[in-house]
Amino acid sequence: MAGYTLLQEEAYTHIKEQILSGALREEQIYSETKIAAMIGISRTPVKDALVRLSQERLVDILPSRGFRLHRMSEADIWDTYQVRTAVEGFCVVHLAHRKDTPEGRAAIAELEESIKRMKALAEAPIEELWQEDLAFHRRLVVFSGNREFAQLFESCNHRMSVIAKQSFQSPNRRQAAIAEHQAILDAVRACSGRDDLTAYGALRTHMEASRDIVLREDPSR
Repeated sequence: MAGYTLLQEEAYTHIKEQILSGALREEQIYSETKIAAMIGISRTPVKDALVRLSQERLVDILPSRGFRLHRMSEADIWDTYQVRTAVEGFCVVHLAHRKDTPEGRAAIAELEESIKRMKALAEAPIEELWQEDLAFHRRLVVFSGNREFAQLFESCNHRMSVIAKQSFQSPNRRQAAIAEHQAILDAVRACSGRDDLTAYGALRTHMEASRDIVLREDPSR
């Protein structure tokens, strides 16, 4: 990425992969020095990488102590869902208006296959279902062709994974989430002319469902 050195990129990629893979745990404090030694670089690019990760709300920097994973607050959850709904709301309408083009038909076919895979994964480990859930939403965003949307979407993924995985633990949430994805796709298919509120509404309902489960079931926020 422009503006960052190779060492900064290496440190950023390494730490982010550790976060996304679950190798780093909440509440534990990690040493910048140990991370730098593990990668085989100096502390400076690690510190720069942590600033980027802090801006993405993936870590909290603890002066003179190190860093730890960022625990999402209620404000984080609201912000994340509002960004996702704004971006994907446009994307689902964009697809609905182009559903009869060759590209639109191909995207809809891929989304249908994604839902079939979700149904097959309904009782699988949460991580597997979440990855397919993520793939469905990524396909919607990619179809828009908007690179800024794609970057915003990817920047939210870790926060979304925390929320989604927590919501999937709620009784019957997996089946409900799969049904919500189907409702989004059905609304896209049913869209006629400029009638796009149904598709947008289905997307918003899906977004709000898991958000509300997490806010309701974690009173510590």
